[in-house]
Amino acid sequence: MDFKEIIVKLDKFCRTINKAIIGVAIFEGIVVTFIGIVSNTLTTDNPEINKYSTYSLIFLGVLYLFLLFIRTAYSTSFPSSITNELKSERELQELKRDAERQKTINEFFVETMQRLNGQTCALNVGDGTHLCDVGISKGIHELIEPVIDNTFFLLDTINTKFTIGVFLNSYSSMSVDTHREKGIIVIEGKLNKTNLLSKELFDMNSVRAEQLELQAAIKHCFNNSEFVEKNYSNGQSDFTIICSPMPSACNENEGLGVLFVIGKKLESIPIDLPIKLKIFGRVIANWIYRYNECVNNRQKIQQRRSPPPTSLPVPKLD
Repeated sequence: MDFKEIIVKLDKFCRTINKAIIGVAIFEGIVVTFIGIVSNTLTTDNPEINKYSTYSLIFLGVLYLFLLFIRTAYSTSFPSSITNELKSERELQELKRDAERQKTINEFFVETMQRLNGQTCALNVGDGTHLCDVGISKGIHELIEPVIDNTFFLLDTINTKFTIGVFLNSYSSMSVDTHREKGIIVIEGKLNKTNLLSKELFDMNSVRAEQLELQAAIKHCFNNSEFVEKNYSNGQSDFTIICSPMPSACNENEGLGVLFVIGKKLESIPIDLPIKLKIFGRVIANWIYRYNECVNNRQKIQQRRSPPPTSLPVPKLD
């Protein structure tokens, strides 16, 4: 039984007791009326009537004092405002808890920005280490590691295992001829969903079951540039996928991709989660922009270092 149910039952109990107290007050009035009637019979000359009237008066007096004691004891030991006091105390505790959560998440932001600055400083040609040396998956993991390690805190849940990833619609690469790639990249895979999140998932046509649920949520988020929270079942367990759109670093109207989190089913999510994930998504977008720049610099260096094609000598005609 949660706190809200306890408050509802306690409130119902208080209303019942209040009704009972009203009944006691009415009964007090009846007893007082009988005391007045019996008191008048004491003035008769009949000793027998006076005797019974005296006994009755004593009984009614004791009964009245008992009812008065019950009503007074209730009023002093169980005030009708107890449910309001409990609600106020609960609200105060929730406000304090939310303030602590906001403070901790703000610390995540600060550390993530420090990591962004630290990584993008190793970008210039001639540096011993380049931003794009570690690859996108490891680079983003290092960037948002405070969030990855505390995802349960961000989502305000007791679940501890999550799969976190990004879908990038376009990013620079030296491993393909066009130097541009797209696809799903898994950043953290504690929930063991990596086998479902193939790089080509976004454009696959033959997906079904759980893969279809994941693809649909990511596509909805990217195509409509809106936050998506979706519960689904794989037949064995219930899960929640949360997707946050990531706009391009230099063009607010251009979609870069999607930041997504998959975990055990959540009954509810914090009201501030969309804006929090949007902020982290913008940090990742800025990192991707600098990553692309790093790869492009690498490509230019390789082109300059590649020897020009040699031409074959033209034979002379005698």
